[in-house]
Order: sequence, then structure tokens, then C-alpha cells
Amino acid sequence: MDTKAQIQDLISLGKTEEALELLEQLTTDAILLQSRYNGAKRQYSMGMIDFSEWSRTQAQINYAALEMMNSAKIKTSQPNDKQMPMVDNSEKPANQVDKPKKESNRDSLSPADNRKVFISYSHLDSFAMKAVKEYLAKKKIKATIDLNDLSAGESIQGFIDQALKNNDFVISIISQNSLRSGWVSKELVVAKYLNKTNSNWIPVSIDNAWSNNKFFFEANTEIDKKIAEARTQISDAIKGNLDISPFIDEEKRLQELKANLGTTISDLKKVLVIDISGQLFEIGMKKVIDKIKTA
Repeated sequence: MDTKAQIQDLISLGKTEEALELLEQLTTDAILLQSRYNGAKRQYSMGMIDFSEWSRTQAQINYAALEMMNSAKIKTSQPNDKQMPMVDNSEKPANQVDKPKKESNRDSLSPADNRKVFISYSHLDSFAMKAVKEYLAKKKIKATIDLNDLSAGESIQGFIDQALKNNDFVISIISQNSLRSGWVSKELVVAKYLNKTNSNWIPVSIDNAWSNNKFFFEANTEIDKKIAEARTQISDAIKGNLDISPFIDEEKRLQELKANLGTTISDLKKVLVIDISGQLFEIGMKKVIDKIKTA
């Protein structure tokens, strides 16, 4: 296995520290990422940042490492000559990869197909959403993305309901961020329902949180802390003779999130979740296009 493949595997397993050590063999710029990772890890162990912030930092470092890896040149020769074309193609933009003309035509959709896609995602994963949307645009597929397409004064919940109903496909970007988001969890419920009726649900993942049992317990612990905070705020508002509605709504949202998290993860394990993380983005998005074309 070449160095880049090893780095990809380590990151997918959540072994960021080991991946950065290997990345240093490809580029000295990796030292900067190592420094950032070690600093954040130290802050988390000292209680200076919470689990959510630590997880976001890890995700950012992982993607920065993958981008750095893809732009770096391999210093050592490959043990297997058959691996070289795969590495070369992964480093080229999608529209520059050399392919036979027939295969390129097969991968593209004509504008006449008029396929419409709604992208559900956490705003903490906006970088992934933009990459997915740009890829779809190159294939002549129009994508709708919640708030950016929301007209002034329009109901957010009403917009999402209509977007999920009026599009042919729903692409859900699954990550530790989206699974922690009560809003995205509701979108997933609707998307799964539509998948059984008149639409198609395509879940894609940018990390392995949905299949990581450790994440489930950590996320529930984090939700419990937020529920306790909401209840404290309710108590403080009552003592101050203030409106408690905002805090009641927040507690209800968190309770729903906790109740739905296990079911959501269980459902994800029953379907094909397409991996579009890091170097697998191009391969994964081709699978998405194939599903849109053949559904």
C-alpha cells in the first residue's frame, strides 16, 4: 500500500495523529497541521475546549491533511506499477481526468433530463456541500441548498418541506456535525419517508461517525449536558418571571435529537451510505451520479 493510501485509511479510522506523521514524509507543510492538532488536543485534555469544538477541529485538520496529501508528490517509487494511474487521476480535477470519450458521455447527464436535487447538510459542513453542488453542476444537475435559496420572509420549515417534496432526489451529507444537528435529523426523517414513496434518498458520508459506536455514546453524553443547561435556563427564567418558551423549545429539540439519534444511525447502517471523504470524493460522486441516472 502506498503512503497516500495509508494516510487515507488512517484518517477514515480516526487516527489523525498517525496520518499526520505519514503525511510529513510527503511534505514538510504537515508540521503546521501537526502543531495545530497537538495544540487542540492539549486544550481538550485540559478542559479548555469542549468535545464539540475538539471534533470540529479534528474534522478540519483531516480535510486539510487530505488536500495537502493530494497536492503533494510521492517521494518514493511505487511497489506496484498498476497503482500509479490511480494516484495520478486522483490528483487531477474531475474535468481533466483523461477518459475515453464514450465513458465521459456516460458520466454526464443532458440538460433535458432536468433532474432536481435537494442537499441536506450541517452548516459546519458547508465546504462539503459546496464541493457536492459544484460537482452536480458540472453534470448539469441543479441543486437546492436550504437557506441560500430561501426568499426573504419565507418560512424555513416550510421551505425545507417543499424542497424535500419538490425535488427528485435528496442528498444527505452525513457527518458527526449533521448527526448532532436536530434540524438535519428532521430532514433525514423526511428524506427516508420520501425514499419509500415518490423520491430517492442518497446519503453520503464525509466521516465515519455514523458507523462508530463510540461516537453514539459521546454524542448522547453531550446532548445530556445541553439538556441539563436548558433546564437550568428554564428554572432561572421562572425565578426571574421571564418567558420560558425559548428554553422549552430548546429542551424539546434536544430531547427529540436524543430520541432520534439511535434510530437515525441504525437506519444508516441498513442502507448504502456512499463515502465521499477526502480522496474518495471523485469515486463516491460518480456513484451518486449513477444512482441519479438509473433511478
